[in-house]
Amino acid sequence: GIVHGQVFYATGDDTPDGDNDAFIAPKGRSYYWSEIMGYGTFDNATSNGSPGDGITNIFAANIGVKVKPVDKWTLKADLWYAALAEENMAGDDELGTEIDFVATYAVMDNLNLDLVAAYLFAGDATGTEDPVEIGARLSLSF
Repeated sequence: GIVHGQVFYATGDDTPDGDNDAFIAPKGRSYYWSEIMGYGTFDNATSNGSPGDGITNIFAANIGVKVKPVDKWTLKADLWYAALAEENMAGDDELGTEIDFVATYAVMDNLNLDLVAAYLFAGDATGTEDPVEIGARLSLSF
C-alpha cells in the first residue's frame, strides 16, 4: 500500500476594516480535497461553513492509505481534519473531522466503478448535524 498525506493553509479575513486579508485564488481555480468538505467525487454539495473547492480561510490536514489487494480492486481510506483560519461571525472555527472510503473496481479497460462512503464529525462551524455521503459512480475514460 501507499501512505499519503497533505496539509494546506489559506489565510482568512480577520478584521472587517475594509482590507481583504483573505487568500484569493485566481479565477477558474478548483481544488477538490475531501468528499464532504471539499466536493470530492460527486461535486454537488459541501458541508456548511466549508469553502469547498475555493481554498480560502482554511487549515486542513489529511492522512490516508491506498492499497490494491487484488488486480481489479483499489481501496482508499482518508482521515481529514479542517478548521477555519479565522473564526466566522458566530466565533466558531472548527469544521470537523471527516473519514472517507473509496473502493474502485476496474470493470474493464477504461471503465471503473467507484463506491464512496464518507462521514463528517461536524465541528462548531459546520453545525449540529453530522453529514454522511454514500454513492456509486461509473466512469469511462477515453
